[in-house]
Amino acid sequence: MNQNHSIPVNLFQDYSGRAVDIVGDTSNTSSATGRAAGNSYQIDTSVFLTEMEFWLDFSDTQTLTYYVFDCPDEFGTYTEVNRNSESVAGSGEGWYSSGTVNIALNMNTHYIIIVSWSGSMTYYFESADSQATSFGAQTHGYSYGFHPLSGNFVSLINDVAVFHQRLTTTVNTELDRTTWGSIKTFF
Repeated sequence: MNQNHSIPVNLFQDYSGRAVDIVGDTSNTSSATGRAAGNSYQIDTSVFLTEMEFWLDFSDTQTLTYYVFDCPDEFGTYTEVNRNSESVAGSGEGWYSSGTVNIALNMNTHYIIIVSWSGSMTYYFESADSQATSFGAQTHGYSYGFHPLSGNFVSLINDVAVFHQRLTTTVNTELDRTTWGSIKTFF
């Protein structure tokens, strides 16, 4: 794993203080039927994933399934943490969203955040080894699965791709819990 991660260049905070990380870009494309593509992340700061988006291109109606898998190591057996499927009418190239989720991404754990699709799809990626994020780093791309993915799989290969994703996260701090607890106690 490449430990020399640079400062994330595609990071911003929206009006509510949520961090939004954009990894990868549209410099490369690939097309496939009934496949899956996503990224592995090393978590250095525990966060809650509140939305995952993927830059895709399709114009028919397909089943998109959004997943989060975890593993104690970057390469090894990943186990399903969350899965959400929906029928989506494609509108061409653009961001396709999981909708609101609330998934804990714990420090010192690796996660693969991925989407699979039922039909023919064009997906986008940057040729790179890794990319820094606000909560850690994207460590490798994963595009070896078929729709729908099983509840666990082995990831052993860095395909030197950063699939184009936008992840929205929040940090739950002790201050938030303490402050809320104090307010509840006071009233």
